[in-house]
Amino acid sequence: MQSARSAQFRFGGEIGRRVDANVEHWLLRMPGANPGVIDMFHRRDRRLPYPQVVPWAGEFAGKYLISAVQALDMTDDPRVEPFVADFVAALIDAQAEDGYLGPFPKQERLLAHWDLWGHYHCMLGLLMWYDRTGDERALECVLRAADLMCDIYNESERRPVQAGAPETNNLAVMHVIADLYRRTGYPRYLRLVEVIEEDMATVGDWLRRGAAGVPFHLLEGQGSRWESAHIVQGLAEMYRITGEERYKTAVVSLWDSIRRYDRHPSGAFTTYERATGSVYAAGALETCCSIAWTALTLDVLELTGSACAADELELTTWNQVLAAQHPSGSWCTYDTPLNGVRAPSYHQINFQARPSAPELNCCSPNGPRGLGILRSWAVMVDAPGKNAAGQAGAGLVVNFYGPVTGNVKRENRNPVTLVQETRFPLEGTVRIKVAPKKKETFPLRLRIPGWSKRTAVTVNGEAWAEPPKPGTYLSIERAWRRGDRIELTFDMAPRTWPGAGLRAGRAAIYTGPLLLAYDTCINAAEVADLPALDVAALKLESIAVNAKAWSFGLAPMGLWKTYAMNGAEVVLTDFASAGAHGTEYAAWLPVVHAGPPPIILEAPRDGAAAGPGLVAFEWGYFGPPTDYTYELVVAEDPGLTDVVLRQDNLTSAFYIAADAFDNPGRYYWNVQAVNEF
Repeated sequence: MQSARSAQFRFGGEIGRRVDANVEHWLLRMPGANPGVIDMFHRRDRRLPYPQVVPWAGEFAGKYLISAVQALDMTDDPRVEPFVADFVAALIDAQAEDGYLGPFPKQERLLAHWDLWGHYHCMLGLLMWYDRTGDERALECVLRAADLMCDIYNESERRPVQAGAPETNNLAVMHVIADLYRRTGYPRYLRLVEVIEEDMATVGDWLRRGAAGVPFHLLEGQGSRWESAHIVQGLAEMYRITGEERYKTAVVSLWDSIRRYDRHPSGAFTTYERATGSVYAAGALETCCSIAWTALTLDVLELTGSACAADELELTTWNQVLAAQHPSGSWCTYDTPLNGVRAPSYHQINFQARPSAPELNCCSPNGPRGLGILRSWAVMVDAPGKNAAGQAGAGLVVNFYGPVTGNVKRENRNPVTLVQETRFPLEGTVRIKVAPKKKETFPLRLRIPGWSKRTAVTVNGEAWAEPPKPGTYLSIERAWRRGDRIELTFDMAPRTWPGAGLRAGRAAIYTGPLLLAYDTCINAAEVADLPALDVAALKLESIAVNAKAWSFGLAPMGLWKTYAMNGAEVVLTDFASAGAHGTEYAAWLPVVHAGPPPIILEAPRDGAAAGPGLVAFEWGYFGPPTDYTYELVVAEDPGLTDVVLRQDNLTSAFYIAADAFDNPGRYYWNVQAVNEF
C-alpha cells in the first residue's frame, strides 16, 4: 500500500474548515510575522542583539515547509503555491557555499546543538517540494547538505552521535539520507547510514532491540524519547531499500508497543516527551510527539497494509491533531492534556521565542503537519496484482471517512473521483460516489474500523455479499463506472476506555472515532464538581449545533446530552472542540459501573521458549486493581478451549506456574481483567 502521489483532496466539514483556517491564519501569515525563520540562517555568523537561538531552531523552516507542501494537495487557494515557492527560494538562498543549511556559526556547523536534526526537517521539506514540482534547485540544495554531512562523518573519527545532546535526536537524519540513497544510489549516502547504524547500537539500539521485541518504552538511555520515532522511520526506509526483514520487524514491533503502552485515548503519543509504558499518569502531551506518531504510523500502514494502522491515524487525526490546533488556525498547543486547559505553544514554551520569531517554537510550525499528512493516507493505492478479469493493476484503498472529494489517478493514468457525502463522524452513514473517467474493473478496498462492531455495506442499493469484519478491509472488486454508489453504516454506539492507576474511577468515552469531553464553557458545573456518569447505562443524545449562535466562529463540532448518576443533565462535546474558549475541560470522566481497564500482555512474548519447570507470566501493571481481578488462561489452541492452566482471582500482574508445561508443544495464553461489568 502506498500514498497516491498525484491525488488532490478537498475536505468539507470540520476538517475542511480547519484546513482553510490553517492556510489563511498560519501558512500564509507565519513567515511575514516571524521573519527570523529564514533570517536566522543568514545571521548565523553575526553577533545577535539577543541570545542565540535554541539548539533545534534550524528545524522551524523545515517543519513549516513540510506542512505547506502537504497543504497544496488540500486547497484550491491560488495564493498558496507561489507563496510556498517564494519560501523555498528564500530557504535555498540561505544555504552556505559548503552546503550548510542551519543557523549556527561556522566553527559549530553540524558538530553541535541539534544541527543534524534541523537539517533533517529542512531536507525532508525540500524533497517533498521537489517531488511535487520537479524544482531541481531544491534537490541540489538537499544533495549539497547531504554531501557536507558525508564529508564530516563518513571517514573521520567524528561521530553523528556526538553531534549534540540528547545524543539520539541527530541520528534521525538517517531517515532522509536513506531516502536520498534510494533515489540516487550514491554509495556515500549508504555509508553515512551505516555510520549512523553503528552509533545507534551505542544508544537506543532501535534496530537490534526492536527486532528482538523490546518495547519502545524500555529502550535504554534517550532511546524512548519521541524524536526517536523519526529514527524508526529511517529503519522503514532501509527496509524499502534492502528488503531485509529485520528492519521491518523492528519498525512494526516498536510501533505496536507504542500503540499498546503509550498511545493515549486522544491518539496522543508520549508523556513528558518520552514513552513511559503507561497512559494513566499525568504529564505533558506534546504536539510534536503526536506528529511523529502519525508520520511513523503512515510508514507502518504502507509497510503492512494493516487496517489497525489506519484506525490509529483516524483516532489521532479527529482528536489529538484537531485539538492541538486552535479552530482559528492561528496557533497550536505544546501540551494538549486529556484534562486541563489549552494554551498557545508560544505561551507554554516561550523560552524558544526570539524578537525576529516571536511565535516560533518546536510545535507551532509542526502542528499543521497533522492535517497535511491526511493527503497521504485518506485514499491510497493498493499493491499491484491481478483483478478479477486477469488484468494487472492496483486497487484503491479508502482509509478516511468524512466529507471529502478525492481525485486519484490509478497507475494506468485513469482518473477516479471519490465523493463522500456524510456528516461522519457525527453520524454513522457514509455515502461514496465512485466516478472513474473510464469504466474499469479494479478492487476498491474500504476500511472497516475496529471500533464499529456492526457495519452494513451496500453497492448501488444492494447489500454486499461479504460481511464486513471490524479492523479489516472490505474489498469490492467490480467494473466501476460513473454513478456507482457505496453506502456504509457504522456502529456509533458509545463505548468506554476505563482508567487505571491515577485514572482509576474514570473513563474515556467515545462515539465512533470521537473522544468526548466535558467543557465548562458548555456546562454550569466546574470540572471538579462533575458528578459520576453510569457507563453501564450510558446513552448519548445528539444535540444540533447552531454555528451562528457561537461567538467568533468557535462552534463545537458536536454536542451530546447525557445524564449523571444524580440525574443532572451533562452536555459532552468532541475532544477537538473542548477548551477552544480557554475553559477547563476533561476527557477522563468520573464514572461508576465501568468494566476493567484493557490488559497488555508482556511475557512470555510470541514465539518465546519456556519450561519445563517454572514459567513466569507477566502483564501490564498500572497500579493495584480496585474493583477487578485478573484471570489467566493457558491452552494448547488459539481459541483457548483446550485449557492446561486457569487461575482466577489474581490481584498481581504476574503469575509463576510450576510444572504445568512439562510436555513440549505450542501454548497460547491470555489474561482478562474481570469484574461484574
